[in-house]
Amino acid sequence: IDEILRQLIAHGKGIELNMAGFKYGLGHPNPTEEILHRYRELGGEIITIGADAHAPEKIGYDFDRAAQVLKECGFEYYTVFKERKPEFIRL
Repeated sequence: IDEILRQLIAHGKGIELNMAGFKYGLGHPNPTEEILHRYRELGGEIITIGADAHAPEKIGYDFDRAAQVLKECGFEYYTVFKERKPEFIRL
């Protein structure tokens, strides 16, 4: 996993905190907090938030928990993209 994360970081790519794991009863996001924390430790900064919404009522599922998950993993920001450029939003 470390080598994958290093390659993402080296190429300026980010990852997604996907909250669907909570929706499906897994008790954790995808990827897990351990991987999110390791990505941050290795210098990763670009992280978006998703929920795999396949129905209107699932849009933004558990996004209120996302900030806490990211903070616990060492992040101070999440990322949105405007015109294909990352913008960092303070948690």
